[in-house]
Amino acid sequence: MLKRILVILVLVLASFFTTFAQESDMLSLQDCIDIALSNNYELRVAQLSLELADQDIVTSRSSWLPHVNSSFNFGKFIQGQRTERMDVQVGVDSSVIPPRVIIQERDVQIGKTERNSYSVSISLDQHIYDFGRTSNRIREAKAYKQYQEHNLFNTRNLVMANVADKYFELLKAIKLRDVYEEATKHAEENLAYNETMLDVGLKSKAEIFQARVNLGNRKTDLINQINRIELAKAALNSAMGQNPAIPIEIQEDMPKPFFSAYSFDEAVEIALENNDRLKAIENQVQASEYAIRSAKAQYAPSIGARVSYNRDNDDISRVYSTNFDEDYTATIGAGISLNIFNGLADKAEVQRQRLNNEMALEKLKEEKRILITNIREYFLMLKSFEDLIRINQENLEAYQENLRLQTEKRRVGSGTELEVMAAQVDVIQAQETLVRAEYEAKIYRAYLDAALGIIEQKVN
Repeated sequence: MLKRILVILVLVLASFFTTFAQESDMLSLQDCIDIALSNNYELRVAQLSLELADQDIVTSRSSWLPHVNSSFNFGKFIQGQRTERMDVQVGVDSSVIPPRVIIQERDVQIGKTERNSYSVSISLDQHIYDFGRTSNRIREAKAYKQYQEHNLFNTRNLVMANVADKYFELLKAIKLRDVYEEATKHAEENLAYNETMLDVGLKSKAEIFQARVNLGNRKTDLINQINRIELAKAALNSAMGQNPAIPIEIQEDMPKPFFSAYSFDEAVEIALENNDRLKAIENQVQASEYAIRSAKAQYAPSIGARVSYNRDNDDISRVYSTNFDEDYTATIGAGISLNIFNGLADKAEVQRQRLNNEMALEKLKEEKRILITNIREYFLMLKSFEDLIRINQENLEAYQENLRLQTEKRRVGSGTELEVMAAQVDVIQAQETLVRAEYEAKIYRAYLDAALGIIEQKVN
């Protein structure tokens, strides 16, 4: 008795852990999104672009910091034997007071000379003011970083919407498989019924062939749908940044499609405030405006200061000694640099930045237009799906009731096989339409939330 109880306990525990393992392998929408956010290539590139933009700010700020340079040189100066014509003293004229040195030009032969050369120098250059050139470059770099930040958020939204799209496409494919499985089961029952009726002489061979053709069609639909499920799994894996061949199973943890609680105008207002794509382009416009100011500042002078300390000697001990107040030269000063003419390069740069600004403004207007157009499309589609779901729910109930009546009529001999099959087709089509409408509505809602910049709030 005790042994039997232990065996039963072991079986129950094994069943529990098997069920738990199966459930733990089922991916929810949030699980799929988390995987995609970890693996997606475009998201990683956007993150790296943001980090690069952060380094651009550091680079632009470097102009305000002092630049310290040093150099250490050593070598040997060698000059070979040579003859040079030069003025040399050839005597003294003592007949005059004071005596006068007599200089004449002569060829002088100089032997080979060589000596060591050592030098060390250190300098500090400090940028003082350039009339907005550097400060506007810093502002431009900060605006570009904000552009990359919003680009990263926008990429996240698109990744999440794409994953939701593929997730609901897979669920739709699974639900349609269930529809075709049920249709195949009914077709098998019809064939079995007709074969039984044939045996007792109540059905003809033609009706058997019709039932077999109907069963073949339903099996074909089921086989094709099973293939679509595998394709949908591969697409979801790809959206998550995984190998398309990885086996996955998903669970439906989202409620039935829900529709917007706000109007189209309210949705547009939300999108214009939250959409990260628009915010990114707005930062791009801002960056181009700072670039114009920086380019114009090239016409202004630049003020800076410099301090340098140098030591140069043929004796290394004098160059690298701790007596810093000996054997040195030093300079301290400030200066103004003004570019007078550089081949119209400054003018061309200002014009180039103005054109960049105009292109960014045009791009912003176009993106707003596209965004509003997309939101309009999403609203219209969701409205049509809302009506479609309601109508097909009513139709499905009517078609199912009609199928029941046609089946009953056939049973009592007052109905035909064609009427039963036609009623079954009506039920299948209504189920197909309802499933497609429900999941496509969820897909459109995901893209609407992405356009509004609130998809992450909805998923979480």
